[in-house]
Amino acid sequence: MFKNLGNIANLMKAFGQLPERAAKLKQQMEAKRIRGRACEGDHQVSVEVSGLGLVHEVDISSSLFAPEHRSLAQRLTLEAINHAVSQAKSLHADSIRELTQGVDIPGLEKVIQDMAQ
Repeated sequence: MFKNLGNIANLMKAFGQLPERAAKLKQQMEAKRIRGRACEGDHQVSVEVSGLGLVHEVDISSSLFAPEHRSLAQRLTLEAINHAVSQAKSLHADSIRELTQGVDIPGLEKVIQDMAQ
């Protein structure tokens, strides 16, 4: 009857540490920078996002400012943003996995996998 008390105590300790660890993780994710790129020929768009997916910088090659390249510029910008955000989601999911290491919550891994998609 009492053999699971040690497991419960460890779980309670791990849960107690989660808020502090989550706050630290948020700060780390805000500080991380991930760059996504899309290019076609000499035309390139580069986007930098935080680990939380917030866009911080967009760099568009000057060749894309010509009127005839408007739709290409739009498409490459979207591709670069999606590339960077996808990488940020994966990084965030990996960090959540690390944060919750040792906390056995049924279904948690599925939630984390869904975050990365």
